[in-house]
Amino acid sequence: MADRISRRNFNQVAGNALLISASGVLASCAEKPQPVAPASSKTALVAPKGKLSMTNGKVDLRVPVGAPAGETWRYGLTFPFQLAPRTAAAFCNIRGKRGHDFEVGTDVIVFGDVVKIQPEKTIALSRNHEETNPHTDPAGKPAIMVKYPVRGGFVPLGAKLSDGTPHPHAGTGFGASQAMAWTPNQDRSYDKAEAYEYMELYQLRYDGKEFQLTGTERIPYDRLLTGATLSNPGLSNAIPDGEDLLFPMSGVTQKATAAQAGVVRWKRGEQGWRPISWMPITPEDQSFEPTLIRDVDGTLLFCARGASEPEYYDIRIWRSDDGGQRWKKIIHVRGLISSSPICLNQASDGTPYVAANLYEVFLKPVPPPFSPRRDKEGCERLGGWLRDKLCLWPLNAERTGLEVPTIVRDCTAEFGPAPGGVSWNADHASSKTLQLADGGWHDVIGLRICARAEVWGGIDPPQQTGAYLEEVSCSGPVHPGWSF
Repeated sequence: MADRISRRNFNQVAGNALLISASGVLASCAEKPQPVAPASSKTALVAPKGKLSMTNGKVDLRVPVGAPAGETWRYGLTFPFQLAPRTAAAFCNIRGKRGHDFEVGTDVIVFGDVVKIQPEKTIALSRNHEETNPHTDPAGKPAIMVKYPVRGGFVPLGAKLSDGTPHPHAGTGFGASQAMAWTPNQDRSYDKAEAYEYMELYQLRYDGKEFQLTGTERIPYDRLLTGATLSNPGLSNAIPDGEDLLFPMSGVTQKATAAQAGVVRWKRGEQGWRPISWMPITPEDQSFEPTLIRDVDGTLLFCARGASEPEYYDIRIWRSDDGGQRWKKIIHVRGLISSSPICLNQASDGTPYVAANLYEVFLKPVPPPFSPRRDKEGCERLGGWLRDKLCLWPLNAERTGLEVPTIVRDCTAEFGPAPGGVSWNADHASSKTLQLADGGWHDVIGLRICARAEVWGGIDPPQQTGAYLEEVSCSGPVHPGWSF
C-alpha cells in the first residue's frame, strides 16, 4: 500500500503574515443589481453592487436528539445539498467531548427554509462503533472507530440533464466518511504502526417523502479506486457533470511521493455510486480539504488548503476549461488567511467566492492549558491560527484575482470574549445554491461556531456552539444550481 494518508497527516502547522491584495476595480457581480430570489426567510442583507452579504442568525442545530445521557454532543460541520425541487438537505457532523477532533457521527437534516429547521427531525446516518484493531501489537486490541464528517453528492429528485431529459439517477446519491481507530481509554487515535483507518461509503435515496440510507460499506482507502489511495474527502459536496458527479478529494497515486488534492469522478452502476477516475491537481505537497465549483461559463474552479509553508496561509485557485483534464493555477495570494479550512463557494448569481478566516495575531497571553503549538524551532506561534473572523473574498470578473473581502462573522464582537480565555472558531463555511420552499434560489452556507478551548482543551461548550445555516446574497441575476 502507498504511504499511509490519514486525516491527521494533513493537519500540519506553519507561520506567515497578512497581505491583502485586491483588484478592487472590476465588480464580481452583475452590473445591474437584480433580486436573487424572493425575500429571504432570514432577512438577508441587501448586497451592495459588487459585494457579498450574509445573514447573521442564531445557532440552528445545537444538541442532537437522542444524545446519550452523560455524553456531550454538539453539531458542527454542515454541508448543504439539493434533495428535490423546493427541498434541501445537509450533512450535519456531531462532535463529542473526548479530545481533539473526537467526532461521533453525522446526521442528515431535510429543510425548505433556513429559519424553520426542525432539529427533532434529523436522520442518523453514521455513529461511532467499537471493534478490534488488527494493527496493534499484539493484534486485536479494542478500538473506537471514530466517524468523521460525511461529505458526498446527490442528484435531486426531478433533476433534468442539460438536454431537458430526466436525469437517470435522480433521487440518489452517496456519502463518504473516514473511520479512524481511537484508543478506548485515552483521548487519542492509534498512531504510527498501530494506525487503523478506512472509508465508509453510504448509498442514499429520496423518494419525495423519505430520505433513506440504502447501504453502508467499509472500503480500505486503496480499494476505492485502482491505482490510487483516496482518503480525504473535500469540504464541498459534489457537482453534476452529465450523468456523473465530480467530487473533490485528496489522496496519493502509486508513483507519487506525497499526497495531492484533485477531483474524483463518481458514476452510478449496479453497486451504486462508485469513483471511476481521479485527476490530481495540486503539486505533491499534501494539499487537502479541496473544494470545487462550476463557473457561469461552464469552466471548473478548484481550491485546496495548503499543508505547509509557504502555502499554509495562501489562497490558491485552479481553473479547467476542458472538463477537468487540464488545470492551470489562476490565483495565488500569500499570507491572507489563517491556518484553517478554506472553501471555494458560489453565490446564487454564480459569483465565485472564497470563505476563510482572516489572518490575525492573538494579542493577549494564552492560558497555559491552551498554549498554541510551536514551530519546528520551538517558537510560540501567536498568529495564523485564529478563526474568530470569517471573511468572504469574491473573485474578480476575469477570475485573475480577489476583490476586497467582507467580514461576515466577527465572533468576539458578537458574543464577547470566548470562554476558556482563547478565542472563537467560525469555520468550515461550505455552501450550495439551493431551491427552497419559496421557489427561489438561495446560496445556503453551513458553518460551525465553537470556542477554541473546546477543541484544544475540552471545556464545556457554550450556548453559541453548534451548526449555523445562513444565506449569502449578491446583486446579480439568479444562476440555478440544478435544472428541474
